[in-house]
Amino acid sequence: MALHLGPLGRLVTLRAPRPEIEIEQPRQGGTHVALSGARTVDYLGSRGKYAFAWRWISDGERDYLEALRDRHIAGPLRFVLDGWRRNRLSRSAASTGYGGRDLSGVTVTAGTIAPSRSWPDGVGLPGLSLSWSGWGAGAAVRLDRAHPVPVLPGESLACSVWVRSPQPVTLRLVADHYTAEGYTDATTTPDVTLTADTWQQLTATVAPDPGVWGVSLAIVPGATPKPAPLLIAAAQVEAAMFPTSWSPGGGAPVVMVDDLPVTAARAGYTHTTLTLLEA
Repeated sequence: MALHLGPLGRLVTLRAPRPEIEIEQPRQGGTHVALSGARTVDYLGSRGKYAFAWRWISDGERDYLEALRDRHIAGPLRFVLDGWRRNRLSRSAASTGYGGRDLSGVTVTAGTIAPSRSWPDGVGLPGLSLSWSGWGAGAAVRLDRAHPVPVLPGESLACSVWVRSPQPVTLRLVADHYTAEGYTDATTTPDVTLTADTWQQLTATVAPDPGVWGVSLAIVPGATPKPAPLLIAAAQVEAAMFPTSWSPGGGAPVVMVDDLPVTAARAGYTHTTLTLLEA
């Protein structure tokens, strides 16, 4: 599994790290015990910790890792690990804010959002959807706008999200493109009119483009007779031509270098372990 690591648009492909990569998601929050012995666990969120190890890397590879560690190469950094998680959206955006509890990857341009227990049967894993109300035509729910999904050279990206409304709302899925100059263009689906009270999947494919560094999603309603609550669930961006089954996000996290111990093995070669912390 090769590791692609670096700033958005300048990810460098490193040789595959040693097997059995250590990946942790430590919980933030305390555990409280009542007089009865009952426990309450506070969940304030979690951020990943990733440890990659190499033996016999060249001086050039070592120099690159040390340049990341020393902030010679400016962040924020991203990584993609081949064959690990196919959904490159953040965990917040992929789960559409966990039903309104973690909105770090979700923004709205108008209206209000709240959790809903409705969930598409076609997804498999249960969850909470996001209910968006009070919107008007042209408003948007944006996913990972601040941290677009990285695009590797030659990749097609399949984008998808599940939506539902009690009225026949007209929607389109927009995949915004980012290059060295920032936002430049978008892949936009034709308007789709939803069947009332039915979960439907919106899909879009971003074709390979050597200038595109990243992609973020937006769900944009068209004109409707009366704005109705819109439910949004199970978003995904993956390296594929067509969407596959949904999986939780986190496949391209924003990270910082925490530790890089180095063992000088012999002239020209090094052993090292790289520890990354999710921002």
